[in-house]
Amino acid sequence: MSAKATHMDLLIELAVTGALSGVKVGISALGFAIIFYATKEMHFAFGAISVAAAYICNWVVMSIAGPVGVMIALAAAFAFATLLSVAIHKFVYQRLRSVMPVVMASLGISLLVENIVQMIGSPDTQVLVYDNLLQVVDFGFVRVRALELWIAALFIAISFGLDFFLNRTRIGQGFAATIEDPEMAELVGIRTARMRIGAYCAGAALGTLSGLSMLIDTGLRPSQGFVMLLYALIITIMGRGSFRAVAIWAVLFGLLRSVWSWKFPTEFQELAMFAVMMGYLIGRDAWDRYKRNRLTSLPTAASAPSAVLGGA
Repeated sequence: MSAKATHMDLLIELAVTGALSGVKVGISALGFAIIFYATKEMHFAFGAISVAAAYICNWVVMSIAGPVGVMIALAAAFAFATLLSVAIHKFVYQRLRSVMPVVMASLGISLLVENIVQMIGSPDTQVLVYDNLLQVVDFGFVRVRALELWIAALFIAISFGLDFFLNRTRIGQGFAATIEDPEMAELVGIRTARMRIGAYCAGAALGTLSGLSMLIDTGLRPSQGFVMLLYALIITIMGRGSFRAVAIWAVLFGLLRSVWSWKFPTEFQELAMFAVMMGYLIGRDAWDRYKRNRLTSLPTAASAPSAVLGGA
């Protein structure tokens, strides 16, 4: 095999690995985006709660063996994340009603949850092993695990399901209206408070799903909630209010991080990704300003005839 073919094989393998890595991040990013777009609240406790829910699942599975234990563990994990997230929204964030107090409160809750998990459990990596999910599947020279294929399929289903929900269902259209203009949505009879609670439930469920996938995939530590939050926050900002854009940027994020190591040192991997994303945000903002300036500089339909008459 030629050196060129070997390099191309490596590039394809890195691209597949990176896309699958982005899919894993994408599930948590969609969860955080649902919460942020609907409520405009910086829920920085998102990562810590997701990790805590995964730890609860692990503890229950270790205590109760068999399929029954798995079902109870999943129910406990999702119930913990959704109930705690909704409680924080209703009894903490809504009473603060300002950006900075909400940010400070969410950071404090995040640290509190992380420390409680660390005290009850341990700071060491916890892994939940299922051999069937860790089996390797070969696609030519590309090798992926069954777990990664399941996560990719789940991400695709969530992305398309969310898009269908927002555009083809009455409740979804009400949720989209809440994101777009909550005051107007309230005026036309949409119960925006319930929409926000639903957003926290859906976002917490997706965060828990992401935490569980990490628990089985690479293992989980209490401190990894911050990393999950950071990536989800960045991709949510890149999405600029669009769930489709969040899904696309999640895949691109993993893809670019992985392909970077094909030709460049991995030490600058994170820096390069942040530089690319900042460049995109700055360029997109400049383009939006340019379009607004063009629109405001054009004569309106009402003023155009008078301008012509004045010139005559």
